[in-house]
Amino acid sequence: MPLPNKRKKKILIAEPDQALCRSLKKHKGASCYEFEIAKNGFDCLSKIEHFKPDLILIELMLPQIHGIEILRKIKSDPRTKHIGVILTTSHAVIQNYQAAIKQGCVYFLEKPLDSAKVFSLFKHFFSGSLRPRPFSGKVSWSEGKHCYVPKMHAPNSYIKFWGTRGSNPVSGPNYVRFGGNTCCLEIRHGHDLVIVDAGTGIRPLGSLIRESKTKNIHLLISHTHWDHIAGLPFFAPIYDPECTMTIWTPIGFEKTTKELFTEMLAYAYFPVRLDDIQAKLIFKDIHEGIPFQIGDIKINTHYAYHPGATVCFKFGINKTTFGYATDNEFLMGHHGNPMFVKKNHPLLAPYRSMIKFFSDCDFLIHEAQYTPIEYQKKIGWGHSSITNATILVTMAGIREWIITHHDPKHTDDDILNKMQMQYDLFDDIKYPCRSRMAFDGMTIPL
Repeated sequence: MPLPNKRKKKILIAEPDQALCRSLKKHKGASCYEFEIAKNGFDCLSKIEHFKPDLILIELMLPQIHGIEILRKIKSDPRTKHIGVILTTSHAVIQNYQAAIKQGCVYFLEKPLDSAKVFSLFKHFFSGSLRPRPFSGKVSWSEGKHCYVPKMHAPNSYIKFWGTRGSNPVSGPNYVRFGGNTCCLEIRHGHDLVIVDAGTGIRPLGSLIRESKTKNIHLLISHTHWDHIAGLPFFAPIYDPECTMTIWTPIGFEKTTKELFTEMLAYAYFPVRLDDIQAKLIFKDIHEGIPFQIGDIKINTHYAYHPGATVCFKFGINKTTFGYATDNEFLMGHHGNPMFVKKNHPLLAPYRSMIKFFSDCDFLIHEAQYTPIEYQKKIGWGHSSITNATILVTMAGIREWIITHHDPKHTDDDILNKMQMQYDLFDDIKYPCRSRMAFDGMTIPL
């Protein structure tokens, strides 16, 4: 109870949390003081002028005017500098503490507030014994006993992009973000190693494999265009006599894969012949539509719409299924808006087998090499526009799309613009799909 014949001390509570204000006013010690509430900074300054408090409890991040600024105004005005100020905050960092104490704050109080603690501070202030305490820096609280523990992914079950360019490799400051190596994808699961395509990205991968002492490698070639095989002569494991590499390719139109590689490694082009390679090479044919398995990795293929014998892949690992298509001209010659291509559209008739092939994928890695404008001059080149690839994604019900096989002319800025174009396109057609641009080094756990 207040002492008889003495004025109650006035306390202004500048706090936007009205529930907190009510709890303080209902505390058993509240009858000793006269309280006023301010909900924002301007209200606080106004009530300082009219209420003339002896002490102010101010939330650091008070709406409209920051608590430190109110403190500065109070302490720089001769009429109010005698008023005591206790700052409260849920954001207790050393910089805020130091600024508050430097400006004349008598106490820096971390939230959540304990009413008994607050009224103890009031008592000590009015008795002249309140002193700032050193900054603790130990604010930590949670609603449960345990914090969030990030999911642990198996270190030996993932896919990694080592090359994401098409046609030819590129280099220079305009290609740093997404990289410049041509197609190469590493698939790891346990002791199984599968590599898809041997573009220039296979060279750095080869160095890593040699260091890891992996001796059994399966290389899947989607087709034998240069951007998908140019890195093979520089793949270090093929010069390891203890290494066995099985090379899987679709049956071509002219020569076998072994014959093509023999010609590529002629002395006129490269100082090492195919017969001089020390690793054991095993050549196997891929028969479109006939599944096969490498260890625990299930693989199926579908012909791609691309010049020559070219296949797309579908992989099943554990409970994850994903597709991979780097060269695929879906809806060749179509320039329309994806919004107007419905499931029964006659344009889709030749492509329904491919749509069904990818329809059970958890995510799809598929090219979109051209913008809609660029595609008008690239019909028949074997690659999709963003809009046409979007139709494949929507028709197959894909919810995550990773775009690869970037045009060598497209700089980092160009690819970022294409990415925004893709976001806008999904917004326009109201299709919920997460899309990303692949880059050299991008890793996805399985």
